[in-house]
Amino acid sequence: MKNKKIKSSRNKKTKKVKAWQETAAKLLAILLQFASIYALIVGLVGWLMPPVQKFISGFLYLFALPTDFSIFNAIVLFILASSIRHRRRLALWIEVIYFQFAFVILGIIFLASYFLGLVSKETLEAANFSILSLSLVILGVLVSLGTVIVMILSRNAFPTKIVNGTWWKALIIATGGFVSSIIGGVVVSYLTYHGSVTLGQRIFYVFKESVSDFRYLLPFGQNIFNYSSGNNIWVSSTISVIMLLGFISAFLMFTRSTQRELSANAKQELAVRQLILDYGDEDSLAYFATRRDKKAIFSKNKKAAITYHLFGDVLLASGDPIGDEKSWKSAGEAFLSLARAHGWTPGVVGSSEKGSKIYYQLGLNATVFGDEAVVLVPEFSIENAAMHDVAQVMRRAERENYQVKIRRQADIPSDELIELTRLTEEWRNGDERGYSMTSSRFGDPTDQQMMIVTASDAEGNYQGILSFAPVGSDKLSLDTMRRSPNAMNGVVTFMITSLIEAGKEEGLTEISLNFAAARQFFINGETLQANALDKAARKVMKFFSRWYQLESLYRSNDIYLPEWRTRYICYDNGGSLTSVLFAIGQAEGFVPTNISSKIKRFFFHDYENSIENHWWEKTSFIKNVHQIEEKKRLELSNENNHDDTYLQKHNDLKQLGIAPYSLPDTDFESVKNLRMNYENTDEFDEEEHSIQGRLVSSRGRGAIFFADLSDNQSKIQLVIKRDVINEYSESENRLENFATWKKDVTVGDRVLVKGVLMRTQTGELSLRVNSWKMLSKTLVELTEERKVSQTTFIEQTEKFSKIRESLILNGFIEVAKQEYLALSVGYDKVFSIHDLKINLLWAYRSADDVREFLSKVIDEDSSVNLSEIFPDPEMNKEGTPELKRALSFGLPAFTMAEIFISEETSNLGVNNKNEKK
Repeated sequence: MKNKKIKSSRNKKTKKVKAWQETAAKLLAILLQFASIYALIVGLVGWLMPPVQKFISGFLYLFALPTDFSIFNAIVLFILASSIRHRRRLALWIEVIYFQFAFVILGIIFLASYFLGLVSKETLEAANFSILSLSLVILGVLVSLGTVIVMILSRNAFPTKIVNGTWWKALIIATGGFVSSIIGGVVVSYLTYHGSVTLGQRIFYVFKESVSDFRYLLPFGQNIFNYSSGNNIWVSSTISVIMLLGFISAFLMFTRSTQRELSANAKQELAVRQLILDYGDEDSLAYFATRRDKKAIFSKNKKAAITYHLFGDVLLASGDPIGDEKSWKSAGEAFLSLARAHGWTPGVVGSSEKGSKIYYQLGLNATVFGDEAVVLVPEFSIENAAMHDVAQVMRRAERENYQVKIRRQADIPSDELIELTRLTEEWRNGDERGYSMTSSRFGDPTDQQMMIVTASDAEGNYQGILSFAPVGSDKLSLDTMRRSPNAMNGVVTFMITSLIEAGKEEGLTEISLNFAAARQFFINGETLQANALDKAARKVMKFFSRWYQLESLYRSNDIYLPEWRTRYICYDNGGSLTSVLFAIGQAEGFVPTNISSKIKRFFFHDYENSIENHWWEKTSFIKNVHQIEEKKRLELSNENNHDDTYLQKHNDLKQLGIAPYSLPDTDFESVKNLRMNYENTDEFDEEEHSIQGRLVSSRGRGAIFFADLSDNQSKIQLVIKRDVINEYSESENRLENFATWKKDVTVGDRVLVKGVLMRTQTGELSLRVNSWKMLSKTLVELTEERKVSQTTFIEQTEKFSKIRESLILNGFIEVAKQEYLALSVGYDKVFSIHDLKINLLWAYRSADDVREFLSKVIDEDSSVNLSEIFPDPEMNKEGTPELKRALSFGLPAFTMAEIFISEETSNLGVNNKNEKK
């Protein structure tokens, strides 16, 4: 029966909190916090500014809050304000009943006594009671009554319940403190006062003195508990201190939040890993959501999640939500609801600008925490003069015959991986630090895709170990960094630089390095225009850098000339920022935590292993992780094969409003002329060039693509960057953005691109694309077999080569098979080679003109069929389906020539069947 009740209460839906209720709760917390501070400084305010002291005291009096100096009051009010801020239901009832409702009841009793004549005027005059005092009592009763009503109606904003069983523990502590204060007071009384007083009298006096400590906290308390025993300062001080400690301890116990261990489980980690595989191509911190000390909370549709851990009363998340960006807000709402329900303070460390905006929309504040160093691999060059230190390290490593190995963890033999894992533990300096940018493990069987970089000396001994978490298929993020105490200076720089150089060949685009906390303080303090505050902040950061390596992390990353990306802290309000920063200190290893666990581990060496269930070491779990990774790999492989999806991509463009066939919107240059003019140029201006041609290759993932474009006279590399393409598409209001290129533009398409010339790190002349336009969407897959076969056919057949060269020199452009639509987009002379046949199309030319031209190009062994085509479809009823379809696009009049090569050259070409789809 008991279990049924529990289940029923859990299924009860939480009532939605209205905006005005949330506002009322925040204002109450601010009011109590202000009252706690005022209780400490009221004497100073009264001495410096008596009118201000009277005004503030009168204001707090209206809300039935203490207005006299008392450390006891200040601490109790501060704890109560903290509990209200954490939305604890108990704190609400304490504030409403103990302060507001009590003031209303006592005020009504006093007013009734006054108006009924039960209190004499002499008594009131002796107490300096005036008409103004009467007015304040009446107004205070009304304000307190209004506060009671408002806060009761706002109770839905206080969902946090107290921990079961804590009320009686708090009662025992409070009673123990009260009894101890009496005992302590009696003992001190014996030691300091030797008059003729019996034990009973001493106890009675001390008891009344202990009770009188409430006179400043309870409304009208000074009138109710106006007794002073007359004992010396030692007795009253002893009683006050013991009472203070006892009641504050009881209050903390009574209002504490639910404390419980929050850690991952197998089902959750598999779900998180799936989200990372599906949506984690751009987030350098996503993989670290798989830490086993983090728990995840998911959006309503399970397409996004936030991972977090509980540090004291702070529920600390790290990085951005993982998963579909459309579901980030839903995950954020679930995270904040969890924090509110348990009275925890929500906080986020290491969120990007995009993630911080989501948290800001949900009501959190954000401030800069530091910067993430990201090396852009294609732009990295050790030849850069600014990388003198890096080049020096590389030369030193070469002189000392250091060697580096770069491998996926899956490719490392198990015995070698065990040895590397042992070394990472041996070389670790102190406890593992990091929460948002480390996985806190090495060599785990589930991390097969980790990139492991090792450095060895001339004798083959390991001197350094790095591990990088995968980010999509073309990015890495630094995880573990270890070096031998005997390694040469700069061994980490040697490994990182070697990885970057190797990454260029492997298609890596970005490598995220260490996070530099508080980097802005060092930067601002070093500038010439730095003010005194900036310089002071820099000195403070340099002081703490002696222990926490703040400056050294920034300096060690800056030598790679990275792109610095700002990371933020998100917090609930100004009062919670200190708590969040303290929790971050615990999370990152700067502030000691789990002291009790360390004590138990000291006395019981097997303590940790005996209490933990290492579910991640089970074979079934490891197998499941490998299966979802392999499934994703196969999905990506199928995407890259373009298996019969060309028609779908054609239709996708039409649905987006992009014409699959269109006219160029500008004049363009030939790639050949572009190369001739700039082949030997190293510095380029920002002049924009337009070229057109067919894509013959494409590579890359994530935020950058590389492609080769050929106009059949020459070829040039294209560099397509997401931020550049999207910036131009937005400014020019174009539909052709980066996402469409990535999804629907494939090898074989003919496009027009505009951009500026540049050279890559390898020195290759390239065009950095600003904008693009689809000219002709291919419907036939240009497979590697067809590309190789067709190239071989053209190159090995002498007659085809000569004819092809002659046509190009005469201004003809080579296109795909029977590309009639080329004529509709402005090309007058085109040709294609297919099945031992050349198809030539020449607009506005008669058959006689074309025959005369071909007589100078082909020999007598070849045969030619000529046809004059007119734009009227009715005049071409017997034409091919391709021709009939093309005529509907408004083709001009043209002559089509079919040139057949003699049979003796057919054995040099490709099999006709291989050329058919």
